[in-house]
Order: sequence, then structure tokens, then C-alpha cells
Amino acid sequence: MQIFPQTNELIWTIINFAVLLWGMHRFLYKPLLGAIQAREDEINANLKKAAEDRAEAERLRREFEAQIANAQREAQEIINKAVKNATAVKEQIEAEARARAAEILEQATQTIEREKAKAVAELRREVADLAVAVAGKVIEKSLDDAEHRRLADSFVTEVTKH
Repeated sequence: MQIFPQTNELIWTIINFAVLLWGMHRFLYKPLLGAIQAREDEINANLKKAAEDRAEAERLRREFEAQIANAQREAQEIINKAVKNATAVKEQIEAEARARAAEILEQATQTIEREKAKAVAELRREVADLAVAVAGKVIEKSLDDAEHRRLADSFVTEVTKH
């Protein structure tokens, strides 16, 4: 039994081992390194894509918030404008109502004054007619105190009737 193999066997063992190493390197190590590199590239690409997506999402969020703020500002402007217009319309309606009320009051005052003047003129005419009638009666008769009182009472009654 030999402890050390023969030289020939040793050379063939070394050659076999070298071929095994070369084969493993070529068929196992290179594909494995290629797969590891591909996986690393894929992970890096995914990380880069995730960072880009995060940045895009942040940009979209800021844009959306700006649009919301703009919409709220526009809505507030519309509300303010509507309130301002409503106030202006209200004031205009109130002014027109006051003007119309003043016009109606003026017309009523003028109508009352005309009717009052007409009534006073009519009353004066009737009083004048009654005075003429009473004077005519007084002239026709000579009056004593009792007759004078009766005619005065009759005159007052006639005046108060009209």
C-alpha cells in the first residue's frame, strides 16, 4: 500500500481537478455571477423606479394640493362676489322701494290736499249759500230773541249736517 500515489496518477488527478475547476468556473460560476448581477441590476432598477415613483407621487400631491387651494380660493371669490352682488341688489331694491314709497306718499299727500281744498271750497260754498239763505230769512222777518236763537240753532244744525 502506498501512501503517495504515483506520479502518473497525481498528474491525471491534477488535470482532472483543473478541468473540474475550469468547468465549474465556466458552467457554474459565470452563470451564477451573471444571475447575481442581473438580480442586483433588477433590484437597483426597482429602487430607482420606486424613488422616481415616490418623487412623481409627491409632485402630483403638491400639484393636487395647489389645485385644491386654487379651487377653494376661486370658490371663496365666487361667494364673495355673490354676496357683494346680493348686497348691491338688496340696496338697489331698498332704494327703489324707498323712492317708490316717497312717490306714493307724495301722490297721496297731493291727493289729500286736493280733496281737502275741494272739500273746503264746497264747504265755503255751502256756508255761503246757507248764510245767504239765513240772511234772506232774517230780512223777511223781524226777529225777536227767541226767533234769533231758533234760526241760529237751525243754522248750526244745517252746517253740522254737511
